[in-house]
Amino acid sequence: MARTVGLASVSVPTRAAHVHGPECHAAPPPPPPLRARLTATRSSAATLLGLLAGLSALVLVRSPLENTIFPPCPLHATTGLWCPGCGATRASYLLLKGDVIGALHFNALWVVMAPFALYQAVAFAGEAFGVSWLRRVTLTRSLSIGILVSMAAFFVVRNLPIEAVEVLNPFTAS
Repeated sequence: MARTVGLASVSVPTRAAHVHGPECHAAPPPPPPLRARLTATRSSAATLLGLLAGLSALVLVRSPLENTIFPPCPLHATTGLWCPGCGATRASYLLLKGDVIGALHFNALWVVMAPFALYQAVAFAGEAFGVSWLRRVTLTRSLSIGILVSMAAFFVVRNLPIEAVEVLNPFTAS
């Protein structure tokens, strides 16, 4: 509908009746997968690789077996329970030194997950720099749930007061 205001003609939309249809009550589209939201840029890849190299150097130079590098775990400090990450720094140190068996005693879950995390970081950087044959693993819902269930199970088992699983306690490995 057009109205004349002064010498100009202005189009004003008329108010149409609201029509209820299937598109009105349709669920919103799902969010894009996590991979689509984490776009690999050269600067983000260089930052990631720089952080990994820096942390690895710090762990190698200041042995976490002899020195405290990071603050203590707040969960362990307040409850005495070992979280899934407790002992990961010491396990990383031993992995960098090539002692896989020793690393297993500090954090077996991290020893299993570290190669996956390292591959994902390298694949992320490869994607940013145009390496097409190195693909990131898509973090699907089932994979995410599997990782969370593994972490929860590891948390429960490593805190059981059973002598057979005390090997998973990072304190007894020290």
